[in-house]
Amino acid sequence: MYRLAFLSFSLFAWALCDIVVIKKQKDKIYSGHVLFEVSMPMWSLCAQFCSRVQLCKSINFIAWNKTCQVNDADPGESKCGLIESTGNSFVAASTFPKQLAGQCKGNDCKRNEACMPRGHDFYCVPLQIILPECSIQLRPRDCSDLPVGSESGVYTIYPTNAIFDVYCDMDIAGFGWTVFQSRMNGATDFYRGWIDYENGFGSLTSEFWLGNNFIHLLTSTGNYKLYIYLEDFEGNSAYAEYFECILGDSATNYRLKVEGYCGTAGDSLKPHNGMMFSTKDKDNDIGQNGCAQLYIGAWWYTGCHSSNLNGENLGGQHSNYANGITWNTWTGQFYSLKSTRMMIKRH
Repeated sequence: MYRLAFLSFSLFAWALCDIVVIKKQKDKIYSGHVLFEVSMPMWSLCAQFCSRVQLCKSINFIAWNKTCQVNDADPGESKCGLIESTGNSFVAASTFPKQLAGQCKGNDCKRNEACMPRGHDFYCVPLQIILPECSIQLRPRDCSDLPVGSESGVYTIYPTNAIFDVYCDMDIAGFGWTVFQSRMNGATDFYRGWIDYENGFGSLTSEFWLGNNFIHLLTSTGNYKLYIYLEDFEGNSAYAEYFECILGDSATNYRLKVEGYCGTAGDSLKPHNGMMFSTKDKDNDIGQNGCAQLYIGAWWYTGCHSSNLNGENLGGQHSNYANGITWNTWTGQFYSLKSTRMMIKRH
């Protein structure tokens, strides 16, 4: 922490002789992408600090305790993840004036180092944001608790008193997403019964369903958002993000609650909000025909669906209405997607 304190002091002293105008968004912060925090006396110094850290894409400044939050992403034009936060502020690094970086423009510091000015030159200072090898064993609650710089892959997590393995995605939507569904090649059969969907199936490095019991356990331990990534067979991709995602327990038949959509795929999950999960051997939908059997899948069916990401892999365009891996608002009900990924992140 002494290095961070030194950085704060150095930035403050340097800022006295180099003031620039930065546009901030008042009463908003960017949720779900905070990598680490450092104390700063004012938000403009937080911005200057960000300009010297290669992994910093945006900042939140929490006014009441003078905290600078460094984010690994920028919402861009979509504004997904920007939430109301009275008294605090958000600034995207992409909007920083060029002169903010000063002598550090074009620096070659490493990923976990900050660039500091020294005369007409600069030097790199390590940031204490990765646990040393001799530290106490890390017990992440989910993928967002892993050390900064961790790569996508399988990790063991420790939510509450449970211990199990998950696949962590650090690439598609930024750092720290816990994946609970993956479709990519049709190698795994998703037309399964209640017990399989409750306990999970497949391979964490390929196609899988994590298990409704585990998804419930995770979303009951904090505030989680949902990110759904979709790809078609023509090389296009789209996403749907929901600011709130909760999966009920077995007593509710794993009832789904999602709110706060934004994205490019359209909101094909909205009609399923508040619905119970259904499989071929346990019909909880509100229709008369048994949607899981009718559409060869397992989902939070209504009567029946506008999305069916656990449906049959039919390889793109087909002639069977609403069959396949479908997301109606993006590719319609006669197209089965190439790949999908459903993942959650605490915020």
